[in-house]
Amino acid sequence: MAGPLGSEVKCDIMISYNQADLKFTQKLCEKFEEQGWTVWYARPEMEQRQMLSQKGEAILSCKVFVIIMSEATAKDPRCQDELALSYISNSSIFPVGLKKFRDISPLLDGGMKLMLAKINWSFFFKDEHFESNMPALLTSIGKDIKVKSSEEPPEEMTSSSGVVQFHGMNINVSFTDDENDANMTEDEESTDRSASTPRGPPLQKKKTLISYDFWERNFAGKDDVTWSDFKKKFEADYKEKVTRTYEQDRMKTFCNLIYKDIFNLSKSITKVQYDKFCGGNPDADHHRFYHRLEEYAIGYYAMREVFDMESSLRLTTIQKLGSFTFPAVINGLTGMLKDDDPNIRAVATIALAKSGRAQKSTVDRIIGMLEDEDRLVRESACLALGSLKAGGKSEEAVANRWRNDPIKSVREAAEISLRRMGGDLAQRCIYVTDVLSSEMQALKTPMS
Repeated sequence: MAGPLGSEVKCDIMISYNQADLKFTQKLCEKFEEQGWTVWYARPEMEQRQMLSQKGEAILSCKVFVIIMSEATAKDPRCQDELALSYISNSSIFPVGLKKFRDISPLLDGGMKLMLAKINWSFFFKDEHFESNMPALLTSIGKDIKVKSSEEPPEEMTSSSGVVQFHGMNINVSFTDDENDANMTEDEESTDRSASTPRGPPLQKKKTLISYDFWERNFAGKDDVTWSDFKKKFEADYKEKVTRTYEQDRMKTFCNLIYKDIFNLSKSITKVQYDKFCGGNPDADHHRFYHRLEEYAIGYYAMREVFDMESSLRLTTIQKLGSFTFPAVINGLTGMLKDDDPNIRAVATIALAKSGRAQKSTVDRIIGMLEDEDRLVRESACLALGSLKAGGKSEEAVANRWRNDPIKSVREAAEISLRRMGGDLAQRCIYVTDVLSSEMQALKTPMS
């Protein structure tokens, strides 16, 4: 769920668009505002710096993310970044097509195609569609806003069973049936897909008396199989489907994700590992593993896109993602500790402390940032360790920075951190500080 994240910008709807589609965006915004919804989009009169700052906040706080899909949007890396971030924040996503899907699809890069190929689209590539298709779009968006407005934000945004996960991260995606997509005619494509297919969890095939899935079809009675055999069977079952839905090289991506991420480079794949990833099969879905993999791949791409951003939106993103405790976010923030930009390293250090809690691995990584060449990063590391109150070697590391850092502001940050930690070593350091401060003040006082 996209909920408040301490953002200054809060809205019901965020509209992502390319400048070439500004007039349509303004017209659509008017329709949304007529419903009483608050809408944010990058307005031409906004100052550039303000717009970039607010954009990330709007995506993370909105209930519904609407992306205007045109040929220009498909080639716009900023729109790709915004779409990826909307997945991370679990907004409801509504693509609005200004061209036919088959015209836009070839222009999408692999990740964007993966995210958008299955979501319900609304199409407005003819003038008359604005009036004919708008009611269905407004109805669908209105339902999602109502549901999200009534939901209570969870105390911790953790994964729950039975929900698609990406390293523990819940990903809300609306899917349409593959066969319906493949057989869609030109006339059908001009209608609002969201009107005919409800948004929500992935659609399942009708239940039958046959409940076997990929493993049972191919490895019935076996507790484990070699990775080589697993890969061969997967390719035999799904290569044609993947190529038809996405593209040829996406099959390689899927296999790499299975081997490296899901099964952790295991040469032998066990039924226990397989069942854990599938999370059971309550709906007797014959393709449970594939559907889970497909959605995992969407989450994987979204996370990579968010943390690979090249714009200033990236800084806001990292700050806000500190409010999440997903392992995927922690992994992404960890990668940012090696960024070339010291501002990114500093913000990622603080955000990691917020999202990673006092886990040993998190503490160790932040301790390492005390040796960074940039003084702002070292300050951030001191303050982050103070907020974690981890004690032990983190106290020793901060105390060493308090004694030896050549930059005064870093030593001051270390002192603040030690006061927060409150351990034995920290208290001794603070005592020394207080004594020295008192003696120095006495020396400065003129003798009578």
